[in-house]
Amino acid sequence: MGMPYIRISIARPRRGEEQRLEDLMRKLSVVSAEQPGCEASYVLKPRDQSGELARVSIYKDEQSAEAAAQSQTIMALRSEMHLVTEPGHTERAFFSI
Repeated sequence: MGMPYIRISIARPRRGEEQRLEDLMRKLSVVSAEQPGCEASYVLKPRDQSGELARVSIYKDEQSAEAAAQSQTIMALRSEMHLVTEPGHTERAFFSI
């Protein structure tokens, strides 16, 4: 059995694109949660006023996360998301130790 694998995406919307970014992240979260091997997916807001949003998806293993990332729907949503975010969007992945 693989170790849990976690993908984290943190983005700040371009001015005027706040709701669009939230909608896209919510859609990505729903689609991610439907992928084989995805155990949970969340959209998060910080307590501060940074305007950033985060999406966290937890997969059973790295292979499941990679397969999900290749989904046409996920690739299209991520591409659209990049159009409404400020430069410096963070995408990270972690596995449990």
